[in-house]
Amino acid sequence: MHKALLFSPSEDDAVICRLCPRHCRIADGDRGFCGVRENICGILYANSYGKITAAGIDPVEKKPLYHYLPGTQTFSVSSYGCNLTCRHCQNYTLSQVRDMFASAVSPEDLMKEVQKTPAKSISFTYNEPTLSFEYALDVLRLADNSGLGSAFITNGYMSEEALTELAPYLGAIRIDLKAFTDEFYRTVCGAHLAPVLDTILRAKELGLHLELVTLVIPGYNDSAEEIDAMLSWETEHLGNLVPHHFTRFSPMYRMENAQPTPKETLDRIFAQAKEHGLAYPYIGNIMHAAGSQTRCPACGELLILRAGYVTKMPGLAEGRCRNCGRPFDGQVAGGLG
Repeated sequence: MHKALLFSPSEDDAVICRLCPRHCRIADGDRGFCGVRENICGILYANSYGKITAAGIDPVEKKPLYHYLPGTQTFSVSSYGCNLTCRHCQNYTLSQVRDMFASAVSPEDLMKEVQKTPAKSISFTYNEPTLSFEYALDVLRLADNSGLGSAFITNGYMSEEALTELAPYLGAIRIDLKAFTDEFYRTVCGAHLAPVLDTILRAKELGLHLELVTLVIPGYNDSAEEIDAMLSWETEHLGNLVPHHFTRFSPMYRMENAQPTPKETLDRIFAQAKEHGLAYPYIGNIMHAAGSQTRCPACGELLILRAGYVTKMPGLAEGRCRNCGRPFDGQVAGGLG
């Protein structure tokens, strides 16, 4: 076990965890909602510290991150546990458990393994990385010192304090904006929408490279009205340059009876995003030519072409549009666009 950060003492040896918006009050000998932070005699411990359940090389586009080191590989790392209870979770065997047998790996040993690979970044992914806050912070500091990129693939349900601590060492953050109604978050995810919006705004304010993902579930979060409201909020508060991935749902876990997302729905959402002026809407989990390309917002030049996880960058030269010279909105290997 590893002594946790971000907690406050309470009465009777209870502690208040400050890692996420739940602010769990944890009695002595108990764990918080996520199951991986435990109070032992008035001290909070992160019992998943260094316990890695999956590790390996992925295309960074798989996260999906389209504007952060495109065309490179990332070293994906996961632990276990989550602070949401999403009924459609594709990684529920890792996220919806309170403990798993796994040998602890020190941050230094993990970095040695990463540096043996061609990876240009390390990504905390698969389960909710916020719960690995202390371990991630230690690893991110090492990665930052070595010049390695880094990313958090997160549900965004974290405290301002946690994100502020991570930000100086974090390269990119990809946040799930699962829907744009609190009802969806309450009934499908066991959470609330507002804290996620707060995290998105905070990530933007902190200058992190930010990308959003919305998994489109028929009958739950796919109405034209809800998508319009989401896009209006996004363009008003973030501008039009944040990449937003709208991805196809496939039935799984506790939503096996839901329907897969029709291509026509994704086509309509892509058109809505364009109508709202979004420069970088993307369509994922399905072949979609227009929804996988990156074009220059200034001149329309094709900057990046993707086919599955194969990425080509015919329109980029030294992080700029070959045609008009506009800087790329993101980071390419070798420097900022």
